[in-house]
Amino acid sequence: MNATRPSFTELLDWVEGRLAPPERADAVTTYVETADAETLETIEWIRDFLHHTGSMPLEKPPADLSARLRNVFVGLHSPEQDDWSEASLLYDTRVGSAAAGVRSHDDGVHLAFDSLVGRFVLDAVAAGPGEVDVQGLIMVPQGETVGVDLAFLQQGALRRAARSAADGRFDVRGVPVEVDELWLTAGDTRVRAAVDLRAH
Repeated sequence: MNATRPSFTELLDWVEGRLAPPERADAVTTYVETADAETLETIEWIRDFLHHTGSMPLEKPPADLSARLRNVFVGLHSPEQDDWSEASLLYDTRVGSAAAGVRSHDDGVHLAFDSLVGRFVLDAVAAGPGEVDVQGLIMVPQGETVGVDLAFLQQGALRRAARSAADGRFDVRGVPVEVDELWLTAGDTRVRAAVDLRAH
């Protein structure tokens, strides 16, 4: 028997009866027979969740929305592609002395970048323990009204995703302060920016 503790995904597939290959399904069944309390609670939670979701049927989203979301998902999980350009930092309120009229460090972190997507600014203010709310504006080329997809990552792991409004404005709540990279995607243009959202 493979005594490896099943992952959450494996337990979900096992509860739904679609875990493959059959040998792994058998191994999970054997594991569950003598499982610890945490694993049993997880299984109970999955069964309860599946029971309740059955009473809330979801409407199928429009085909164009499904396609766009699928493309965003694929893009956010394909950092190995080499068609990314790097954004350059133009301004950081934590560096040097703030000019007259610029908000103080106590108001949060204010960053400005230049990129192939266009210039963009971020304002990050404390929202709770270990989190910030991020508002910003992407100054897209004049005449373009397509929103920009944004992804906030921490050491390569996706932590938050959002889409700007047509005018380039965005508002993302509860972003982990440990986020260290921002990806922006506008059509075929993909930009990465190293970010530090900590007020220091």
